[in-house]
Amino acid sequence: GGNIGAEKPLTQVHRDDYDNMSNSAIAKDLVQRAEVALPSLVEICKALAGSLGMEEVGVGPVKDAGAALRKAEKKYEGDVLKVTDYCRALLVVKDFPTLLALLELARDSFGPLIRRVKLSTLKTDRGSKPGGYRDCIINLELKDHICEIHIHLWPMWVVCGVDGFRHYRHCLEYSTDTFGDPFEALAGLDRKTMAELIVMAEEAVADMPLETLEWYHEKFILDYFAETGLFLHHGLHEWAETTLRALIKLRCQSPDIGPDHHETITLYRYLEQALRAQKKNEEAEEVAHRIFKNKQQKRTEKVEAERSLWNQWVMEPFESIVDPNKKEREEEEKIKKEVRASKKAWRKIREERFKFLDGAE
Repeated sequence: GGNIGAEKPLTQVHRDDYDNMSNSAIAKDLVQRAEVALPSLVEICKALAGSLGMEEVGVGPVKDAGAALRKAEKKYEGDVLKVTDYCRALLVVKDFPTLLALLELARDSFGPLIRRVKLSTLKTDRGSKPGGYRDCIINLELKDHICEIHIHLWPMWVVCGVDGFRHYRHCLEYSTDTFGDPFEALAGLDRKTMAELIVMAEEAVADMPLETLEWYHEKFILDYFAETGLFLHHGLHEWAETTLRALIKLRCQSPDIGPDHHETITLYRYLEQALRAQKKNEEAEEVAHRIFKNKQQKRTEKVEAERSLWNQWVMEPFESIVDPNKKEREEEEKIKKEVRASKKAWRKIREERFKFLDGAE
């Protein structure tokens, strides 16, 4: 099928010499130009990070020609000029207000150099990147070369990080989509490989014993969850049970998750599986009953929501006869109200946290 990336409007500068050069030669030339632009990008990132107190900053390395050619082939129908991250950097902002402050500071400090600000994945009406990730990209022209600053939000960066990007690239390279059950990724591995993975998993959590885990130790909770999958697939159901009970307790303690969250219910499903494999049928039935009650609750909530929607459908035809433009007016007014509220909140936050921006104008 067609690739949306092939329609990318922003490109590297096309030079007359490129008409007589191969894609490989063009990519190598762009790499050299990226090396020249890199020091300027470093200075800009230092200035932004220093002004906003950012600690997570990374610049380079310059993308090599081989990687650029592969990306061009994968996303841009072979057009290496559409690769705009030869010279690249990343910044991690604390929250949305800090992102807004960064964009304002960038506009006032080096606005004429900015060629594009891409916020599409952060908009509520737009889809995320594969895997659910959302971020911001600023492209600027330095030394006649398009560079890229990748801006991450801290809450998402904590989940993803550098390892997450490596996983993301592998998923794209091998056309691996999301699994309904994450442990399906282990299907087909022989017992020797599985045993080796268990040893690696044990090493990954060695610094944080299961009994010392707290609900906010997110990284180790995810590591232990991954280890549970290995236990289940290797037939170590008693070990899986012990770990799952601990993880369920932690998720129930979490103020952001709790006992009825879908993640907690997923853990209960795996616990039921581990219990049945051990012939602990009575305990398994108790867990199954809890899962069933949660399902009933969700179904009841859905029915109530549909009933409310039905009432709207029944009333709206009559209202539309009396006032055919009412719905559009209400929607427009709602958007205006939200915009006013957002601007008011931003002005207050800006005054409290980013007063120095007044001096940058």
